[in-house]
Amino acid sequence: MGKGKRLKRLKRNTEKPLSDKFSETFTRNFQKELKNSELWDEIVAQYGEKRALELIRECKAEVKTDLEIK
Repeated sequence: MGKGKRLKRLKRNTEKPLSDKFSETFTRNFQKELKNSELWDEIVAQYGEKRALELIRECKAEVKTDLEIK
């Protein structure tokens, strides 16, 4: 087996599943939209900006495929 073939196999085995990539994208989009919403101002007023940023980082989107559900 040549070096190129070996590297391709390693890369293929280490890539994230598609559902993880979707989850990351959805999470980033949700956090961005939340920061641009009217609700963000209320959250900052209630908790302060530092705590509001911590809360928004805790918001995660989860994508489950049919294979993961069964």
